Amino acid sequence: MKQGIALLDQFDQADADWMLATAAEHSISQGDYLIEKEQPLDTLFVIVQGVFGVFAEGDGERLAVLGPGDLAGEMSFLEGTVPTESVRALEHSIALAIPHAALQERAEEQPGFAARLYRTFSRLLAGRLRAANRRLAAVSEPATGADGGQSGAWQRLDGPLQAFKQQMLEANKAAAETGDVPDAMSDSIVTGFLEFCPLLHQVLSEEVVNERVREEMGLRVQQELLPYILMAETAERFYSKPRGYAGDFWTIELIYRNRPEGNGALGRLIDRCFLETTAARAVRNRRALLAEEIGKTVETRQGPTARITSLACGPARELFDIYATQLEHPDELHANLIDIDLQALAYVSDQARTAGLERQMSLISENLIRLALGKTTTPIRDQDFIYSIGLIDYFGDELVVRLLDLIHSMLRPGGRVMLGNIHPVNPTRGLMDHVLDWKLIHRTEEEMDQLFERSAFGRPCTAIRFENEGINLFAECVR
Repeated sequence: MKQGIALLDQFDQADADWMLATAAEHSISQGDYLIEKEQPLDTLFVIVQGVFGVFAEGDGERLAVLGPGDLAGEMSFLEGTVPTESVRALEHSIALAIPHAALQERAEEQPGFAARLYRTFSRLLAGRLRAANRRLAAVSEPATGADGGQSGAWQRLDGPLQAFKQQMLEANKAAAETGDVPDAMSDSIVTGFLEFCPLLHQVLSEEVVNERVREEMGLRVQQELLPYILMAETAERFYSKPRGYAGDFWTIELIYRNRPEGNGALGRLIDRCFLETTAARAVRNRRALLAEEIGKTVETRQGPTARITSLACGPARELFDIYATQLEHPDELHANLIDIDLQALAYVSDQARTAGLERQMSLISENLIRLALGKTTTPIRDQDFIYSIGLIDYFGDELVVRLLDLIHSMLRPGGRVMLGNIHPVNPTRGLMDHVLDWKLIHRTEEEMDQLFERSAFGRPCTAIRFENEGINLFAECVR
């Protein structure tokens, strides 16, 4: 997901405007090809909606999943060769197509654009090379020596990992005999796992300074834990990312439900381990925090109806909480819910219909990147409160600033924005980055202040809140 976002984020406004004006929008039905293997390709694609699979053969094993913001066809642009894999829509999807010839012409005419373009491709390819090195390390001997590959730092991780595996063997034996894992044994395993997470983060972020060794060690931890992850419903979804990124609407809904599921007793136990991590608890906490802020908006509204907008709404549980528990009449609140994921909007629509809230909720299918960059516009104005729970963790600074400019134009004078972002103190970061491949952009309070100062708001945050775990901050600013 972050590849295409990174592409747009590296360019200045004129570059982004040119690319979006030059691009043609393609609608691709489920099962149709965006790119066919070994067929000439003269277009770079930026996926803006839906999910695509990458296949070496037409009906063979899926190599990767591409979601909103991802790129396709960049190697054909760089090398002038035909694609070596096919890209097929897994559901109805939309992609922007930028002709190779137009990119090449602008690069030749404007050296600055060329430098930014090729620098971005270099970063993309470097990331893929690192991933390939990780896969190669899986079949090679672990690094040894004083750099921490096998001795020192690794030993701090290896002991707890082997203890965890031994506990799982004992749990499996107990489950085979009684049909379930005894509560005391389950509690001990979960406690050990939760203690391992901050240790992993500390070792990889503080003790291992060599990036190659950090990647290798992270891969080895992933190898040790992956057989267990694949047994658990929610944890497996974190890893496999069936909709192109880890935090899709159904993943968030599963975290909210907090009901461990998986393949047998061990699968449920592993799911419980992941659902009780600090990051998962923070997701549940932020639902309550946002519900509180929405309730505050309703109480201080200027007219009969509070007007709010949720960006990248996901399952929107915080809104349903408010309608169910805090309003004397549902017409006290009208909510615009924007999301690129049509399945997310369909899910929210079903929930709204069941709750009798169809008039109070407007569901809007829109790509927030395109809105922020001015490719499309929105009629939404004069909002009392605009918020996003887990969106800008995926966006670079330039794109966040442009999103803030858009939000500023959508708010009434005196209206508030609140954007959530995960903080660098996140003790689950090592697990997310290296085991689950769930890499987010972490930001401090000072960095959030700087983003607001650079935007149309023109000043630091007016307030910053944290959910109870203290790792998900919410930056507020008043227009």
